[in-house]
Amino acid sequence: MMLRSFYTRHLSSTLYSYTKHHSLPRTTACSITGATSFLIPPSQRSHSTATVEQSVSNHNNRLRLVEDDYCNDHSTSFPPLVGQAMNDLALETIQEYRNAHMMNSKTAALLLRQWVSLFRPRRVLEIGTFTGYSTIAMASALRGQDSDLISLEKDPGPLLLAERYLVQAGLSDKVTLLQGDALESLSILAKDQVQFDMIFLDADKGSYIKYYDTILENNMLTDEGMILVDNVLYFGQVHRVAGYHEDQPTPASKNINRVARKVDAFNKHVKHDNRVQSIILPLFDGLTIIKKA
Repeated sequence: MMLRSFYTRHLSSTLYSYTKHHSLPRTTACSITGATSFLIPPSQRSHSTATVEQSVSNHNNRLRLVEDDYCNDHSTSFPPLVGQAMNDLALETIQEYRNAHMMNSKTAALLLRQWVSLFRPRRVLEIGTFTGYSTIAMASALRGQDSDLISLEKDPGPLLLAERYLVQAGLSDKVTLLQGDALESLSILAKDQVQFDMIFLDADKGSYIKYYDTILENNMLTDEGMILVDNVLYFGQVHRVAGYHEDQPTPASKNINRVARKVDAFNKHVKHDNRVQSIILPLFDGLTIIKKA
């Protein structure tokens, strides 16, 4: 694995599962009608990193956390070495990062691994490493000497965590971590005419259109490749800001509403792009699957 600088990178069931069994020194976890919430002093609260009101995060029980536990327990597990590394990584992420909700759920990670196993992409691109939970999940299913995964992350702190746990999982030879602005990294990869069979987009939502256009305009997706885009329903607010629900977004979630509008703009952008075919699925926090038309 290479960790290098490019010239210049919802409250999930993972949190729920871990906060049931571990005490967290920096935050206190509690369950509110099935929704996990972090109790943080008011002066430190941020809707993007901490408490999300139940009316936003779990409307009509859209985060079915106990069902996720059942699904995880009755799905094929990660290989022991990988599973232990991911468990340790998830716990350390929750302990060290107030924005730990950015980490994917275990169920979502299992789906990503299954996806790689089914479609056997030779080259995978991840935009948004964070601490590497999804990175490890996808890399664990790569097969063949020439298969690899490149992951982009701006923040060097969580990237160091990802590097350490990729080594623990025995996957360091399959992954290249690129630290720096993701758009700059994409531009450099595009200049090198690098193509990918699978691209997982899970980075800053306000830049989704820019990432997407950079990929399509530079032919970075193979003809049979796919793009998976996470958080396209964003805390259950995207359909609300788009006028699909009589309940209006709550005043307490202004930051979430702002991001939800940007995600809605991205969804519309993809919908009206005749270069691709796409489907949005109400899985997790919303997942879009995109392929060339």
